[in-house]
Amino acid sequence: MIVLYVLEGCPYCEKALRILNENNIKHKKIVVENTEKSKQYYKEMNRMNSFPQIFLQIDKTQYIKIGGCDDFIENLSICNGIKNSDVSMDTIYYMYQMLNK
Repeated sequence: MIVLYVLEGCPYCEKALRILNENNIKHKKIVVENTEKSKQYYKEMNRMNSFPQIFLQIDKTQYIKIGGCDDFIENLSICNGIKNSDVSMDTIYYMYQMLNK
């Protein structure tokens, strides 16, 4: 599943959500309160400076950072491949870890 941290009214957030919906990719939208304190918290927590902040959820506790909207668009084919794959998420996560050592 794709997890997105979004701000209401953010055009990049809306674009990423539209692409997810158009491609029938399962996702969870988490709306971040549009205050400086809240935005700063998520920027520090996820080590990202902008929104949306997009992650691929591997299991209940493990996520892979995809990045922002542009990063998501670049990696859309990977997301579609995962959606249609019979490969387990554990295997995908293991391969990702090996490739990114």
